[in-house]
Amino acid sequence: MSTAGTPLSETTNTSGDGQDVAQDSLQTLRAELDAMKGLVAGFTKRTRSRKRKRRASSDSDVENDAPTSNKAKSSTVPEQDFASHGRMIMRFLGPFENIEDIITHGLRVDTALVGDEVAVESLADARLTESWTILHQKFPGFHSLMLANHANLDVIHSISRKINTGMEGARSDDTGTLKPRILGWTAEDLAPDAKITIMTSASKATRAADPAAEFPDPLAAFQSGDFEITGRKYPCFLFPFGQPNDETALDTILEGPIMLRCSKALLMGPSSALQGDGFHQGKPGNASLIGLKMFTKRVIAYIACQVRFNLSSLQNWNRIDSEFDYEEFFWLIVKLFDDGPFAKKTIALYNRVVLGHAAGIAAAPAAASDSAPALDHMQRLQAARDVLPTSIQEEKGQLLHWDVAVRVDPPNPVDLIHWVLRLVTRSGGHQRSLAG
Repeated sequence: MSTAGTPLSETTNTSGDGQDVAQDSLQTLRAELDAMKGLVAGFTKRTRSRKRKRRASSDSDVENDAPTSNKAKSSTVPEQDFASHGRMIMRFLGPFENIEDIITHGLRVDTALVGDEVAVESLADARLTESWTILHQKFPGFHSLMLANHANLDVIHSISRKINTGMEGARSDDTGTLKPRILGWTAEDLAPDAKITIMTSASKATRAADPAAEFPDPLAAFQSGDFEITGRKYPCFLFPFGQPNDETALDTILEGPIMLRCSKALLMGPSSALQGDGFHQGKPGNASLIGLKMFTKRVIAYIACQVRFNLSSLQNWNRIDSEFDYEEFFWLIVKLFDDGPFAKKTIALYNRVVLGHAAGIAAAPAAASDSAPALDHMQRLQAARDVLPTSIQEEKGQLLHWDVAVRVDPPNPVDLIHWVLRLVTRSGGHQRSLAG
C-alpha cells in the first residue's frame, strides 16, 4: 500500500530499469524450469526403457527391430532335465566322477581320425572310456547330442554342470537314508572304531599253522595310533560279523550283513533293510526309478563308499577323510571284480538279496517254452482213444455217448445195465483195456 504523496512510479515496477530486471528474472526461472523438465523427461525415459526390455517389442514401424529379450537362445541344446539324468546315473558311475572330464575324453576318442587312436590306454583313460560308455548308453540320444556339439565348449560345460548337480543331490539323498539308521543295522559286538577298520586278528588255525608269525590286532593298533586307516585297506563292514583276519576272508568279502542291508535300504527302501530277499513295499524304490535290473561292480563299490561315510563322524562329503581316500577305496572295490568267479558269485548274491532273483530282474523265472502244454480232460480222453484198436474205439465212443446221456437225461437203469453187459461181452480180450 502506497503512502500519501508518494509518486506511483516509486511504488510500482514501471520504470525501464525495473522491466529489464523482471525480464532477466523471468528468463532465469524459465531456464530452471526447462532444466527440471529435462531431468523429469530423462528419468521417465529410463523407466520406460526398463519396462520395454522386459517384453519383446511387436511394433512393425520400428526401424531397429533388434530383440529385447536377454534370455540366451540356443538351437543345439534340447529341452532336457539333465539334473534328473545326473540323479539316475550317479549310482552306475560312482560318487566322485567328473562328467565334463568323461565327456571330453569320450568325444576325443570318438572324433579321432583314423590312425590317431591310442594303441594302449592308461588305467585312468580306460576308466574314463568305461564311464563314457555307461553315460551315453543310459541316455538315448545323448551320444548324438554330444557329437553334434563336440566343438561347443559352452554347451558341454553347461550340460556337465547340470548332470554333476543332480549326481550330488542323489548322493546326499542316499546319505540321508543311511545316516540315521545304519547304527541299528550293525552287530552289538562290533566296537565303534572297528566299523571302519579292517577285521579282527587272525584265527587260531592260522596262528597254529605259523606259530612264529606275529598277528597284531588291527583295532588295538588303531586305538594306540600305530595303525592308519587308508583307502587301500578293507574295512570290516565288508565281511560277515566275526570274520577273522585270515585267508578265509577272500571268500566272504562284500558279503557283510551291513553291506547287504544298506543295499536294500538304498535301492528298495529303508523298510526293506531287515526283511527277506527281494522285499519291497510302498512306492517304487530307487532300483525301479533308475532302471537297475542287475547289480554291477560300480554299484556295489558305490554302496561300500556310502556305508563307510555313514559309519564315520563326517557330515559333509569330501574325497579325503584324514588318511582315507574315498576315490582310491572305490577303485579298490571295483578291482575285486577282476576275478571272474568272485564277480559272478557276488553279483548273484546282491541280485538275490536286493532284487529277489540271482540273475536280476530282467531274468525273472518264466514258463519254459519247450515244456509240454497242459492237457484238459477232453484232450486226455482223445489221446487215450487214439491208442486203442478200432473196434474198441467204437465201443468206447458208445460208452462216452451213454456217459453224456446219463448226465443230461438218465435212461432206464435196466437198459443201461443190459447195454454195459453187452459191451463187455463184445470186447472179449480187450476187457482189461476198456476197464482201464
